[in-house]
Amino acid sequence: MSSISLTGLLNVAVTNNISNLRSQVEDRAEETTTGIQADLVAHLRGRVDQALVGEQAIRDNADEQTRLGLREVRLALVDSTLTSVRDLTEGLQISMRSAIGAGEQEAQDLVATEAATALDDVLSRLGARNGERFLFSGDATATQPFGDSSALLDDIRAIAAASVDATDFAAQVDFYFDDPAGGFQTNFYQGAQSASDADGVLANQAGFRDVLQGLAILSLGHSGSGVPFAQSDAPAMTEALDRLTRGRTSLVDIQAGVGMRRTSIADEQSLLQREQTLLTQAFTDLAGKDQYEAATQLRELEANLEASYVLTSRLSNLSILNFL
Repeated sequence: MSSISLTGLLNVAVTNNISNLRSQVEDRAEETTTGIQADLVAHLRGRVDQALVGEQAIRDNADEQTRLGLREVRLALVDSTLTSVRDLTEGLQISMRSAIGAGEQEAQDLVATEAATALDDVLSRLGARNGERFLFSGDATATQPFGDSSALLDDIRAIAAASVDATDFAAQVDFYFDDPAGGFQTNFYQGAQSASDADGVLANQAGFRDVLQGLAILSLGHSGSGVPFAQSDAPAMTEALDRLTRGRTSLVDIQAGVGMRRTSIADEQSLLQREQTLLTQAFTDLAGKDQYEAATQLRELEANLEASYVLTSRLSNLSILNFL
């Protein structure tokens, strides 16, 4: 009976040792991976609050970097879109002025065709999104700012049909694009009238309206458009050429503002990265565990655990006869 009791006691002792070793193995494995003490309370004792404050500061820093990263992505897309719009409209007003000055209808028709293509492309680019968020619609982030060009051109054709002469047509087109009660704001533009996001760029700003008015009238300057009030040196065409030039200049100003915000974000990110380095070092000094040391301890514990399993196996095979 004494031999059985002794064997049972040995089994209990070894089993308890194995449980303890397994717990230590898990802790050392965690420390090898994270470089942080597995049992911070035991390690820090009275300095736990200090460690928690440092850990929260690191999380807050990371959250702010993530927020700035999202802003940078959106601004980069806006910046790229503005560059595309400027590239798409490059030289069109100069080409149309030259064609009109030379009295070459074929050349005017060619520029009008190019303007129509540019109008389609510009409207498409202004539908740029970051995920499901439309970037040029202000607070109406789920709504595309514009439809296709046919709706805009149909509105202008309707204005032409109701105009008494070329001067009246030019005035009504200006009202359509400039007045808050005009068709551009009430019918064609589908986004919000404001943006709570400080980085937001609205597609209904004057610069965009000028560019779109210029492209639309240039498109209708084609001899086959059926809108004679928009052709050659009519007042609407003269105004459109000036608008396109002015709009492109406004886009440069808007893009400069976007560039300044991107620079500011880059500076903030640089400061946060330096702060993160200091915070991480301070937290590591307080709660860190040398990963090489943890790995060495882990190997030793694994060897002890394996030996304990071997001993358990032998004890299980121990009989009274073997004992005697």
